[in-house]
Amino acid sequence: MAAPKKHIDGGPAVTTNSTLTNGNVPQDETFLPCIFIEPLIARDASSKPKTISADGLHFIAIHQYRPGSPTYLDSFLNPFWTFLTNLLPLWIAPNMVTTFGGLHCGLAYGVLWYYAPDFDVSPPDWVVALCAYCTMAYYTLDCMDGKQSRRTGTSSPLGQLFDHGFDCICTLAHLATVSSYVVCGGTYWYILLQTTLQFAFFMAQWEEYFTHVLPHCAGKVIGVTEVNYSLGLLALANSLIDREAFYSRTLSAIAGDSLAGNLPICVRNLELRHFLMTGWGIMSVVLMILSIQRVIFHPRVAKPSFTTVQRLKQQV
Repeated sequence: MAAPKKHIDGGPAVTTNSTLTNGNVPQDETFLPCIFIEPLIARDASSKPKTISADGLHFIAIHQYRPGSPTYLDSFLNPFWTFLTNLLPLWIAPNMVTTFGGLHCGLAYGVLWYYAPDFDVSPPDWVVALCAYCTMAYYTLDCMDGKQSRRTGTSSPLGQLFDHGFDCICTLAHLATVSSYVVCGGTYWYILLQTTLQFAFFMAQWEEYFTHVLPHCAGKVIGVTEVNYSLGLLALANSLIDREAFYSRTLSAIAGDSLAGNLPICVRNLELRHFLMTGWGIMSVVLMILSIQRVIFHPRVAKPSFTTVQRLKQQV
């Protein structure tokens, strides 16, 4: 998940005095009133379809990363991340910091692949503890690479793509860690975990495309910092317990008949692992709905109009 690098509130739309080779002023196509379908791209002189327009290339070149506001934990840990970044030599490229963090996720995923390839058995305790370390180390380095880029004056759109590309891949390591200690391999519950996690990540990038601000928190209390460090601490706690016995208990066995008696049978008989995964799925869906809401009602996003209908008809 993308880490907070520099907190800037959403401001006015990007303006530019540049002109394209054809003399036209570039238009930021992300502000067009087409939300789910890309604007049409004119063919070039050879009549070959183009992947991206000249306007799009222009705004990619001048793109600047703009995250949302920080959580309380972000503000608390920011001096610590800055301190660690200042320990790095200036000759270390920010992308190397990103790569080193991603390698932690690769290590965790590789070890889990060896000991629990199908997530149908719980891996050794030391493997889960290793995953806990790798998760927290990865995220700490993820919070340092952006600071290193500004420290060395090497911030670029390619750096953001590289960073968030690693974040996307590392969601697989987080998914593997949780799936290994709740032992949900080969079930629809695993599909629920993977689908909600990766769709929630996608929706955050989708929101940034239109609003030019990448959200990483919902309010001041919960965000990607809290989620990533919580995943690490949760994995560490799970390395110390009998995971199969803990997560296979039903809600009625945990709460007792007096408390769980009023619940539907299907809920009472839910194992703890399934109850927790259901909660994760609901939270992810809520985050996706909030992304859609922020895009639709964002003041910088053009409202649907007759132009939208025309574009849709042309692309069908």
